[in-house]
Amino acid sequence: MRNYKLIVVLKGDLPKEKKKKTLESIETWAGAKETKISELGEKKLAYTIKREKKGDYVAMQFDSENIATDFEKRLVNSDDILRHLMIRVK
Repeated sequence: MRNYKLIVVLKGDLPKEKKKKTLESIETWAGAKETKISELGEKKLAYTIKREKKGDYVAMQFDSENIATDFEKRLVNSDDILRHLMIRVK
């Protein structure tokens, strides 16, 4: 098992139901068995991203055997995700 940390910036005006659904879909894309989610809150962005001035920051930590090759593409192509950063923890 490999341990990963993922920081995701979601749209600031996203409804709670849509936000929850987006986070669940990220878990399924990653093939995560156990996920720790920390909501860091809504913050003003330094510059506009996709015409958004505020973003909702979420930190996720999960273990996964094998990240799918299209995981990165799904994160980039999602309309609800403004930015992301994923690192593998040793």
